[in-house]
Amino acid sequence: MARLAALVALLAALAGCASTRIENAPLAAGQANVERRALDVSHAERPLVLVAISGGGSRAAALGWVVLRDLERFRYAEGGTTRSLADDIGVVSSVSGGSVIAAYFALHGAQGLEGFKDKFLVPDNMRTLGLDAANPITWLTLAVTGSPRTDVVEKLFDDQLFAGRTFAALNQPGKPYLILNATDMASGDVFAFTPNRFDDICSDLDEEPISVGVAASSAVPIVLSPIALRDFSAEHCKDRPTPQWIRTKLEGRYAPYLDLETYKLARYANDLRHGSGAERDIEYLYLLDGGLADNLGIHGLLEAIASPYAAPIVAGAASGDSILEAINDGRIRKIAVVVINARADPASELYRSSSRPGIVQMIGSVTSVPIDANTAAVSSQMEVLLAQLNAAGGGASGSPLFAGLKVYPVKIDFDQLRAGDPAQRRLRDEVKEIPTLWTISPANLQAIEQAGTLLLEQHPCFQRLLLDLGVKAGFIDRDFARSGCRQASD
Repeated sequence: MARLAALVALLAALAGCASTRIENAPLAAGQANVERRALDVSHAERPLVLVAISGGGSRAAALGWVVLRDLERFRYAEGGTTRSLADDIGVVSSVSGGSVIAAYFALHGAQGLEGFKDKFLVPDNMRTLGLDAANPITWLTLAVTGSPRTDVVEKLFDDQLFAGRTFAALNQPGKPYLILNATDMASGDVFAFTPNRFDDICSDLDEEPISVGVAASSAVPIVLSPIALRDFSAEHCKDRPTPQWIRTKLEGRYAPYLDLETYKLARYANDLRHGSGAERDIEYLYLLDGGLADNLGIHGLLEAIASPYAAPIVAGAASGDSILEAINDGRIRKIAVVVINARADPASELYRSSSRPGIVQMIGSVTSVPIDANTAAVSSQMEVLLAQLNAAGGGASGSPLFAGLKVYPVKIDFDQLRAGDPAQRRLRDEVKEIPTLWTISPANLQAIEQAGTLLLEQHPCFQRLLLDLGVKAGFIDRDFARSGCRQASD
């Protein structure tokens, strides 16, 4: 025991000597981050596909990979040719393990999906990281030292997936609008790696390595140390004007009552910009796993649809033309919202243990249970998102010029595997036992592939989308699809 105590003391001392590496660079004087992407709404009958991918280590990366790969398989006729549903993905929002496949897809497109399997899902990434997840000393060392493994994780992502590419490679015409979500450790706010948010901290997103954004989104507390960014606003952007939307929200007497979430967004942006009346003096940001704030990535979709940080319809536009406006004037008639939830909640042995949990069990709990529990709470945001879309498309609470939007909510969740079917129940129990690590076994990957395809194909709203696009598939049950995913025009 004395030897272990001495080891812990030594590790703590070494951790105190560790230096902090700042992972971002300031904008050049007078410059701003340019948004080069734009959603293509030139064909109103094409579905706009919005994707959110949850956390869950390689389990989440694998499930996201399966669903994206399957969306590429389904093609519909357009103008004498065919088009893939993956081609219609306009926005991808992700957290944690989901950010690995989200960033890779945004960079390489559907054509690169098969390569992802060999580069990331097949290798033993835990061995590459030098982590023995089954060894309690590993967890104790990481907890005490503050985990210097984040650098190794960034290198893993770079070596196997991104090859040193920066966000400049993602922020290009024709690419989907990617939102990698992390959590501000000090405030609990969502911090997304997008041009608008990097403008808030006066930092150059084009120069930021993709691996840093993915590592920030997946920096599980205790297991990995936070990613450190510098807020350069006070030093490099001190004379820039505050955006009008921020002033309107902060100065409006009724703003906190009419739209509290946008008011909070404005307050956080103003604090980052060191604006007039800022409540927090922010010099550094420490970013942890995005799942701490939203383990489904739905927050990113909400902002992309209707907020000052909305995904642009016109390239280079600072604000204005948004998805909601495109719905209102009839440029978008179909929207599919695909939420890929890799949350696993296997039965815990603690329920049958008479022994009080020790430090290793507690560390394992605090790095997973709060994130998994948060998933259920954030699920309600899906209803908010759908309500916004339905209102814009002529639902009961909306009165737009155009009333004819079809919305297809497709939520992929292991609990949707049918418990009444013995084979599906066994499959459900198997995939929910897959641990949250950066490695997935061949057998577990095979189970994820089977589950992901099954969940997508038997979802009534996915079947309804295929029906409305004229796609023929043997698994479609017309009555099930129409009754399980009703549209306003029915």
